[in-house]
Amino acid sequence: MKKLLLSLMFAGLIAAGCSLNGGNVILKVNGEPVTQAQFDETFDEWVGDSIFANNKDAVKNKDNMLYGIFKDKVVNELIYNTLLNQEIKKRNIIVTNEDYEKEIERLVGIFGSKSELNSFLRAKGISSAKFKEMTTNELKVRKLADSISKTNVTEDEVANYYKKRKANFSYPEKVRASHILILADADEYAAELKKKNPEITEEELKKRVDEEMAVRKEKAEAVLKEVKNNPRDFAKIAKAKSDDRTSAKQGGELGFFSRREMVKEFSDAAFALPVNKISDLVKSKYGYHIIIVTDRMEAGTFPFSKVKGEIEQTLKTRKQMQIINGLLDALKNGATIEFVNKEYEPSELQKMIDNNEFDEKEDTKAQK
Repeated sequence: MKKLLLSLMFAGLIAAGCSLNGGNVILKVNGEPVTQAQFDETFDEWVGDSIFANNKDAVKNKDNMLYGIFKDKVVNELIYNTLLNQEIKKRNIIVTNEDYEKEIERLVGIFGSKSELNSFLRAKGISSAKFKEMTTNELKVRKLADSISKTNVTEDEVANYYKKRKANFSYPEKVRASHILILADADEYAAELKKKNPEITEEELKKRVDEEMAVRKEKAEAVLKEVKNNPRDFAKIAKAKSDDRTSAKQGGELGFFSRREMVKEFSDAAFALPVNKISDLVKSKYGYHIIIVTDRMEAGTFPFSKVKGEIEQTLKTRKQMQIINGLLDALKNGATIEFVNKEYEPSELQKMIDNNEFDEKEDTKAQK
């Protein structure tokens, strides 16, 4: 159910780079500049959210075909963002504090409590400021859609959606846990040593890796002893000593997760632990984990009454997206778009996609 927070799909339409005004101008939309800084930030976000997240440098290589594909998508996104912002300003669309608080109340209802919502955001690395920005942006776009055509969802539409997709509202067994990680990835450390000293022999490399891994295990054992002696200080110790700095900021908190969301060694240990019991050292490819499970949730299916409002908003969001997509196409067709830096003009590939030439070519092939 929590994945439905991603109904914040609207937010991305006007959030990307909207606060960045510096840098060289690469294009103008109805005279409004779009900068290199906006492009760079949005490009990094797109690649970071893709399957190529671990190969950012390769994707950024302008000789790589992937760069061209991402470049065109990002430029198109920035054009749509600018057009959407212009239309929102033109129609004087604003989001009040009351609008925002009402939306937060709706989301808290979905998650069950404000604490659960905050845990989810922490696990996703979304700050409270970023979340407010995303939510406000989504509400603006919803209001824009409703200003064009009021969207309504019937009781039958909601009931049929649940009936046909009931399996989507089932959830696996989950645990809520916190952990402390002491990094001990032998392969990663070996790669670092080779990079610093390309001439190192395999014998010397193995010796130094073994020595370092022994030191890190000793450190993990010392931290485990400290936690076992002071279980109430788990969060405090995690903040000070965990190498997983993202969760460390939250005292090691990971939120609820299913077995598939973690590496096997971690999941096997976490799901075997009683609530409030601290594990022994758990070794994974990342290093040594010390885990404490703080809550459990059995597998089940959310009843219709629990998800009715959620489904209604999902269906309404779909209808609003159709309205916004139609508006954006019309706005783009009537816009004056000037590519100040010719490098960012649509590539031949993007032009073919925009003109549906791929479909025509495929049809021709099929006929042959």
